Amino acid sequence: MLHGPTASGKTALAIALAKHVGARILNTDARQLYREMRIGVARPNEEELSSVYHHGIASHSIHDAVTAMSYAQWASPWMETELAERGQVVLVGGSGLYAKALLYHSDPFPEADPEFRKTMELRWKEDAEALVDELRSKDPDYAAQADVKNSRRVIRALEVIALTGKTYSSQRTTDTHPRPRFDAEYHEFALWPGMPALESRIAKRTAAMFREGLREEAQGLAAYADLPALQTVGYREFFEEPNADATSLKALISTHTRQYAKRQLTWIQKQPGVERIPLGSGPEVLLSCLP
Repeated sequence: MLHGPTASGKTALAIALAKHVGARILNTDARQLYREMRIGVARPNEEELSSVYHHGIASHSIHDAVTAMSYAQWASPWMETELAERGQVVLVGGSGLYAKALLYHSDPFPEADPEFRKTMELRWKEDAEALVDELRSKDPDYAAQADVKNSRRVIRALEVIALTGKTYSSQRTTDTHPRPRFDAEYHEFALWPGMPALESRIAKRTAAMFREGLREEAQGLAAYADLPALQTVGYREFFEEPNADATSLKALISTHTRQYAKRQLTWIQKQPGVERIPLGSGPEVLLSCLP
């Protein structure tokens, strides 16, 4: 499994590694799953996709929202078949929770309550900070380490608390004692760039996205701006500031992307057994870390 913050070069390294060991790639990025979103999610280009088989790229529609749990259910059969037939898979993506949900058994949380979620989503739109404060009051341990800018994380935690009467953090036993889902040897790596280098890469990638037509892509999806899939950096800026000029939008997207990258790094830091590798590493570096 290859983790890392956005714009750190995960795609290129995953392709190089897959070619080196003769494996195929499973995407664990929550947004690259959606076929309607290409430029803003930095989907691998056609040349990259044709060089190594990728599973889970443009495989779903934004109209059928995917969660970490539903992703794990969807990807597990392919993963099992691939391990049985080839013996190895390269997983890559910036959505650590999706990878974790797939690789490890999950805690038995209650099913979602559609009416509760609808009410909470409306409350989030009206006053997101009030819901974050509610989570901090009811479960300070989870609020301290969660991405509280992500509405789905906050709402799900409050939902579980409401349905069980217990804190969300107290029920997440697999955080400290994860049980592997597959009968395979796991190796987890994370590209670990310094922030100055990463900030430069983010700015360059944002500029490239605009040249490729990010504004037009976002405008074409504006009718679906309320869908969960589009509540993400690179799209919501256009929906929130539809009349902003390109310079302002580039700066805003770069800032939000840096903030997201820092949250990704914080999450990775808390995961046990993840080997850090420097920016620009090749597959030989990863293989040299294996026992």
